[in-house]
Amino acid sequence: MIEYPCLSFQPHPHCPLCRGNVDTDKLLSPSVEELNQQKDTEQLDISASTWKSSAKVDALINALLKLRQEDPTVKSLVVSQFTSLLSLIEIPLGMHGFNFVRLDGTMSLKQRQTAITQFSNSSFGSPTIMLLSLKAGGVGINLIAASRVFLMDPAWNPATEEQCFDRCHRLGQTRNVTITKFVVDDSVEGRMMDLQDKKRKLMQGAFGKKQSAEEKRTNRIQDIKALMDM
Repeated sequence: MIEYPCLSFQPHPHCPLCRGNVDTDKLLSPSVEELNQQKDTEQLDISASTWKSSAKVDALINALLKLRQEDPTVKSLVVSQFTSLLSLIEIPLGMHGFNFVRLDGTMSLKQRQTAITQFSNSSFGSPTIMLLSLKAGGVGINLIAASRVFLMDPAWNPATEEQCFDRCHRLGQTRNVTITKFVVDDSVEGRMMDLQDKKRKLMQGAFGKKQSAEEKRTNRIQDIKALMDM
């Protein structure tokens, strides 16, 4: 029961999503080995011969090439919620000769620190790009070496994005920080941006007011309906 703290204090636990009865003897945990194997398989399936670009990736690469031409010392964060997309972006970065590092939630603490140290190095030939997963970028790390941020996909919660942006827009930053968000018009991403604006206004208007469980549930349902254009 210790592995499931949300259930351990309930005599008759219920699923937090569907509210159905939960039999703790039948709960399953994903195997770390299986998750690692799945990650390795995904990476093995990606190759330069089968890789195909997209409008977002093309826009990103063009922006990075322009930056490199204007000022080779500028460092950038390329952020996505999806590690599979970061893996895809590695291919065109390599094709165009970019020196980059990667930081995501699958890496050990030592691997993360090594990536940060390499990226923060200001010497000639050091990495100018960090591929960063959104969740890994939300924790207390310092990435003030970067002054450009490219967000490949909007997050459901705007606060998650802002926490990531704050990794480079913080005390010690000596350059102006520019953030670029890639959003597809007339898609669910556009509606997500509208939801983000709505959430920001709600947070500003209800600062200090704690929502009840029913209010949170109602807001989630309204968000889903808005995304589905219902």
